[in-house]
Amino acid sequence: MSRAYEGMSKDATSKPDWWVENQVVRDEMDLPEYRPPRFDDGVHTHEVVPELENRFNCKILFAGLDSRYPEDWHVRVDGESWFRVGHRRDENANTVYEIDSKTFKQRIVEGFEP
Repeated sequence: MSRAYEGMSKDATSKPDWWVENQVVRDEMDLPEYRPPRFDDGVHTHEVVPELENRFNCKILFAGLDSRYPEDWHVRVDGESWFRVGHRRDENANTVYEIDSKTFKQRIVEGFEP
């Protein structure tokens, strides 16, 4: 499991340790609220990716390949590029991937179960 997903609380109303730690730093620097990367529909990637990784025993990453903002990133599965995805920053400079969570899940599932 990726370090980014460690410390996830089983209580859906609480935030994972890494999120809280990030917000503490942002508060100290008087920065706006932190939101982890999310899809266009507002669903956080950490709510979708681990489930798919467990289901298919794989590693899923969003990665820029020699890219410059605002170029698309690649969704990589076990080190292989599967598809491109646009991304942008919201008003607080948090990452938003330009794909909804349902479409993202569908593309991953179809990659494993054509």
